[in-house]
Amino acid sequence: MGSGALTAVRTIFRLAASMLVALFALLAPAVATALDDTVRIGVLAHSQESLNLWSPTADYLTQRIPGRRFLIVPLDNHTIGPAVAQGEVEFVLTNPGSYVELEARYGVTRMLTLRNLRQGQPYTVFGSVIFTRADHPSVKHLEDLRGRSFMAVDKNAFGGFLMAWREFKDHGIDPFRDFTEIKFIGLPQDPIVYAVRDGKVDAGMVRTDMLERMAADGKIRLDQFRILNPQHAEGFPFALSTRLYPEWPFSKARQTSDELAQQVAIALLSLPPGHPAAQASKSAGWTVPLDYTPVHELYRELHVGPYEDYGRMSTADILRQYWHWIAGMVVLVVALSAIAFYILRLNRILNLSQERLLGASHDLERANRRLERMSTQDDLTGIANHRYFQEHLDLEWRRERRARKPLALLMIDVDYFKALNDALGHLTGDECLRRIAHTLAGGLHRAGDVVARYGGEEFAAILPETDARNAAMLAERLRAAIENMGFAHPASKVGSNVTVSIGVASLVPMEQQKPEELIAMADRALYRAKKIGRNCVVADGTPD
Repeated sequence: MGSGALTAVRTIFRLAASMLVALFALLAPAVATALDDTVRIGVLAHSQESLNLWSPTADYLTQRIPGRRFLIVPLDNHTIGPAVAQGEVEFVLTNPGSYVELEARYGVTRMLTLRNLRQGQPYTVFGSVIFTRADHPSVKHLEDLRGRSFMAVDKNAFGGFLMAWREFKDHGIDPFRDFTEIKFIGLPQDPIVYAVRDGKVDAGMVRTDMLERMAADGKIRLDQFRILNPQHAEGFPFALSTRLYPEWPFSKARQTSDELAQQVAIALLSLPPGHPAAQASKSAGWTVPLDYTPVHELYRELHVGPYEDYGRMSTADILRQYWHWIAGMVVLVVALSAIAFYILRLNRILNLSQERLLGASHDLERANRRLERMSTQDDLTGIANHRYFQEHLDLEWRRERRARKPLALLMIDVDYFKALNDALGHLTGDECLRRIAHTLAGGLHRAGDVVARYGGEEFAAILPETDARNAAMLAERLRAAIENMGFAHPASKVGSNVTVSIGVASLVPMEQQKPEELIAMADRALYRAKKIGRNCVVADGTPD
């Protein structure tokens, strides 16, 4: 054999060896995962507390999912990030703030939200409570904490500091500059309560329901404490000083297979509220994942975690400063893509078997999107449902109260709708409601305006920063647009086409008021519109 042919053979052999090494590197993690039946769930909690609370859940999953053994791994604020980054856990159970950081930095994905059981009732939201001694002579409001000492869990703890920091910022307080001392003591939170009670610090904070639980256990008396910046949320009975945020999410790490995640999600959604695992965790089981946008908003506002540099560097700055790294990454991505494509061609048989798993993952993703859409969208009309209406009204109420601007509400009722159903049938009635919803939605042009199906044949429209006069003008345009749809109504007493009556109300929310007062005002105006003959607009405060 000539030297040229020998050299060619050696080159081909080296190329084949390199390809086999690359293929093994791609397949090794999957093979290792398949051989290891242990599934680790990282839990952000004090070591013994996390084992007591969540080991029964791990046992439950072990029983429900054959061939897998689930194990609880206690973590803290300093170890949870490295554990996820290094692939030491397959799933993570942590507070919403920690989840947002893990999502941004390491690609974890929320699967479920905890239904926390407190005083016999399940809750999917929580907050923090800021408190001092009841007999403290100088601290009665948040502003009084300037020049005082404060105790919390950790600088990066979501419910253990960041929630309160956001409220401090709203009141013009910089805790790192205005407090004489901030003590971060970690978990558990009981020592914070005792330190405030015993006068070792002027004030402290814990997550909501902590004070009530300690009082129920006989460890403290609630009358020993004064709540600072008290908030009142309907249906939430615990002492509260901050906004409410969604409960702890159960999330999967990036390397965890979609098939295993689907099995775990189905098992946890099937966990009965009275099961020993739910009782041990003091929960009522799990529900579909909530919207964690409010948590992202907190982190953006405080410029912490993944939003530490938010808004500080433009795209042009990044390109100008790191263009050589970006160019190198692009070249590397292109090269790796070419190699991956070549290897994938050689592994077509493996891909065919993986397609079934991918299909199951897509089914779960579609189901999750459908569940999320169902929770906020009315099935018949496609617009927002009553639940979304209530949540959005509460949000706009707080926003306009802080800004001292008016908030308007339109209550819209279809005239003689029952008679339409009786005369033309429910299918025609449903089509009528869909047409009206489409017309109402098309008549609102501002990004903040929301129209929702309030119930039955009633609709409602939320109009931020709108006084009564402008709200009434918009209501009249909507009324005319619906009448001009030309939807025949043979049983109507006010015309040949479908018409609506609209009640209008607007006010500037005050601290002592609640959103229900605005709803009642609009309802009264709607009643008057129907009383004086229907197919008209009446604003609250307008004489009959």
